[in-house]
Amino acid sequence: MQGEDQVKAHFRKQAVRFDTIYEDKKRLWHKLVDKFFRQVVKDRFDLTFREITELEGKSILDVGCGSGRYALEFARRGADKILGIDYAQEMIELARGYAENMKEKAKCRFVCGHFTDHDFREQFDYTVAMGLFDYLKNPSAYLAKMRTLTRSRVIASFPKKRTLRGVIRKIRLFLAGCPVHFYSRREIEGLLRENQISEYKIFDLSRDLIIIAQISQSDRKTNC
Repeated sequence: MQGEDQVKAHFRKQAVRFDTIYEDKKRLWHKLVDKFFRQVVKDRFDLTFREITELEGKSILDVGCGSGRYALEFARRGADKILGIDYAQEMIELARGYAENMKEKAKCRFVCGHFTDHDFREQFDYTVAMGLFDYLKNPSAYLAKMRTLTRSRVIASFPKKRTLRGVIRKIRLFLAGCPVHFYSRREIEGLLRENQISEYKIFDLSRDLIIIAQISQSDRKTNC
């Protein structure tokens, strides 16, 4: 649990700073850092909403929801019910605060807890996991549970191995006491096969690989 505790502590401290990645108004230094090191955060946000357009009446599970930026945008675009879960209380408080200031707030619910321990008691049309697999020692267990909870598609990001930015990021997070994990395309495809997911697309976004995996009825039954 040490690695998980370190990740949790990191995001509790960095909640507000991380959230400013989505903002246009910020200090010049933060703009430069975010443009060079974290542009992928905004790029994968844009990609998600280009690819997932059928949202009217849909339900969304946002795993590692952070400050709720995806959840709130899904609500604005017509999704009927969104549940965000994150184990950093500070992130959840930011998400709840943002939700209070929008007319669609009744559609959004945010829970502080561990995804693998939480009893959801329902399924969702789409499951989103952006910036989550970076910090997991057991990615297959997470993907397996996402599959059983999802009726249609799982959308997730995986940081790529062997990139200059990845090396810099690993050093930076190591100094901050936060472990991070990287993936090759082959490893991602291995995870998908391990969880009997055969229909998917992979997008290359500089630092990250984004998967959009189609979940069928038979897929869910196999893992239940």
